[in-house]
Amino acid sequence: MRVEQMVCTRNLNNANHDVQLGNAVESEAVNLGNINTVFEEKTDTLKDIVLTKEGKKPQKEVEFVYDKQRCDELAEPVRFQIVSVLREGIDDIQTTEDFNDETNERIIRQKMVKRNIMSVVEIVKASTQSDCCEVITKNQLYHHLPKLIDSGYVIKYGTVTTGKRTTDYYRRTAKGFMLLGADPSADEEHIKHKVSAGREKISSIFDLNVSPEKGDELEELWIKSIQLQMEHRVKIAKMIRGDVADSEVLELFELMLNIYSMGSEEYVRIQRRMQEILFSDT
Repeated sequence: MRVEQMVCTRNLNNANHDVQLGNAVESEAVNLGNINTVFEEKTDTLKDIVLTKEGKKPQKEVEFVYDKQRCDELAEPVRFQIVSVLREGIDDIQTTEDFNDETNERIIRQKMVKRNIMSVVEIVKASTQSDCCEVITKNQLYHHLPKLIDSGYVIKYGTVTTGKRTTDYYRRTAKGFMLLGADPSADEEHIKHKVSAGREKISSIFDLNVSPEKGDELEELWIKSIQLQMEHRVKIAKMIRGDVADSEVLELFELMLNIYSMGSEEYVRIQRRMQEILFSDT
């Protein structure tokens, strides 16, 4: 018997969103998280899982949510944190076996993979190690999971039975949610936080000579730019055929949104001023 180990690196393509002026500051309403990350369903932990009816359905890439009440369900901080942890996923091992007839060997291959199907215990543990949220308790999970299931954000994926113990596993219904029915003002503090973080990343990544005063002005303009675009998101999203999209559609959505926003003189003025601040010395 021969054992081979392989390590899969994480897909970091979505990291680019953190430095794009149009996308970096957006919350779950438009931040689609690890939509490009490859998640595996057939892992060692889930090898004996019995799927529910919902678990047998493929996970959507992105879902557009227009209903205000459903959007408000995700405004509750703990629920938002739960779907954020499920979005990030956890590491697991995937083992496969082959038999080589020529050498008469059984070959076992193992590799590290990402899994976004998680149990209550795993969600709690992942929340203690995540930068995206506060620690989630078991009691909070048992209280909020049914509400997330009822509102269509999470499903009970399946159950693993080990001896007399059963463990339920949960998964998001989509890798990303675009919340188009949410109140823009309700997300103001989150936008400010993201803009501030985005400003720091730009400073650390790009060699720019921006004074603290100009940096403060940039943040204000950035926030206003996002707020102006949020007014147009529903209009552009409703032009998309169907209520589900993939990453390519979302890239085109952002392009169409930016083009549409250019019809606003205020939006154009803000973009030009941001350009002056960032690139005046280049």
